Amino acid sequence: MPDSILKTMMTRSTRRIPAAQIQGLIFAALFFACGARAQSPAPQTAPVAPSTPSSRPCSANPVLAPGPKSKSSKKLKHPLPPEPLPACVEIKGAAIEVQEFLQSVAREKQWRIGEGRASEDTWSFVRYFSPDELEKYADTKVLIEPVEFFGGKAALTVRTTELDDGFARVQISAHFQGEGKSTDKVSAQPGNLWPLNSRGVLEQELIGYLSTRYRHLA
Repeated sequence: MPDSILKTMMTRSTRRIPAAQIQGLIFAALFFACGARAQSPAPQTAPVAPSTPSSRPCSANPVLAPGPKSKSSKKLKHPLPPEPLPACVEIKGAAIEVQEFLQSVAREKQWRIGEGRASEDTWSFVRYFSPDELEKYADTKVLIEPVEFFGGKAALTVRTTELDDGFARVQISAHFQGEGKSTDKVSAQPGNLWPLNSRGVLEQELIGYLSTRYRHLA
C-alpha cells in the first residue's frame, strides 16, 4: 500500500469530534433524563389531621349545691347578693386526672389547706388566707359596716363530670368567710366571722392552671 494512502487513513481515524457536537450530546442526555424524572409520579404525602382542642368552654354549667354554712356566721343587716355561677371548663381527659393535677398544684404552691374530702367526681377543701389574700379573692367592701379583717378562708368545691366525647366538665366554686372585727362605733355587730362573696379570681386561677396544662399536652 502506498505511503500516501496509509497516512490519509491514519489521519481520518485519529480526527477529534468537534466540541459543539459533544455539547449537543450532553444536552440531549440531560433533556431525556429530566423528562423521565418529570414523568415519574411524585410521592404522596399523608394529609395532616387537624389537632383536637384539649380544652373548650362548657356546654352547660349547672349550679352546684351550696356548701354547709358555719354555725358561727351571723345574719347580716343586708343580705349579700347571690353567688355567681361556678367557673367552668371542659378538659380532654379523665375526671380523676383533673382532680389529681389540681391537688398537685395545691402542694406545689404550698397552699394552707385543710378539711379535704375527695371522691370520684368531687374534691372539696378549705383554703386559708392572709388579710391581703382575702382582699384579693373576696369582696370585702360590700358589708354595710366597716370591718377590719385579720384573715379568712374559702370552702372550695371542684366537681368533675365525665362527658360522652372523652371530655370532662370541671366546675369550681368558692364560698368565702372573713375573720375580723367591726369598727362601727354606733351599732357594731358582735362576733368576728363574716360571709363574703367571691370575686371569681381564685376560681379562674384554677381554671387557668388546667387550661395551661392541657393545652401543652395537645
